[in-house]
Amino acid sequence: MSVLGDYHTHTVFSHGHGSIEDNVRAAVSLGLKEVAITDHGFWHRFYGVRRMDLQSMIAEVKRLREVYPNIKIYLGLEANIVDGNGRVDIEDEDDEWMDIMVCGYHKCTHTTSAKELLTFGLPNFVSGITKFSSKQIVKNTDAYIKAIENYKIDIISHPNYGIKTDVKEIAEAAARKGTFLELNGKKVSMTDAEIESILKTDVKLIVDSDAHSAEKVGYFGVPLSYVTRLGIPTDRIANFDKLPVFRRYNDSNR
Repeated sequence: MSVLGDYHTHTVFSHGHGSIEDNVRAAVSLGLKEVAITDHGFWHRFYGVRRMDLQSMIAEVKRLREVYPNIKIYLGLEANIVDGNGRVDIEDEDDEWMDIMVCGYHKCTHTTSAKELLTFGLPNFVSGITKFSSKQIVKNTDAYIKAIENYKIDIISHPNYGIKTDVKEIAEAAARKGTFLELNGKKVSMTDAEIESILKTDVKLIVDSDAHSAEKVGYFGVPLSYVTRLGIPTDRIANFDKLPVFRRYNDSNR
């Protein structure tokens, strides 16, 4: 039994250290059936993909699909939730080229207004210095739920990383829409109790590497340790011994 696809990897087009081909080659060498290139979204202040690079990325993935026909290559983004209304840093036209959208919260993103900077951006930016208020947790949770409802998000990346939410409520929204919650290859930021709470919903989980170098593509040791230790049923893992069906290819049924 094994994980068949890695759907969260980065390259030099954002915060990674290797090329798109480096990641694909690494996935092929591990025998993965699928791999996704999901560089950071456009509104990240330091690591976001530049729109001027999109056509080069699209052309490179098209070329690599011919060079490596035995693996399915997805091109997408790890988009950012940028305000408390669930705004995500993509435009409608991005749906034309994106095969997959991973989405989550990251510090150091632009936001939509001065008000949202004060009520969403800054309070979450200083997390770890100050404690999250119950009001902020509600606002953060609502932002995720609105994003899931309003965008074709396939995977919520690293839930509760750098932000505090009610992950069970997010899981319930994700289950309704067919969005997966990620067990991240670098760090699982949910507590054991939070993971156990989301297992009481119908949400499916997905295991990803969040690789920032080719050497980390296909590294699932951290999330699989949670699967083993908490006894998470493997049929709840969307890419374990099977290939996931992503929301954007199935959304017409919802």
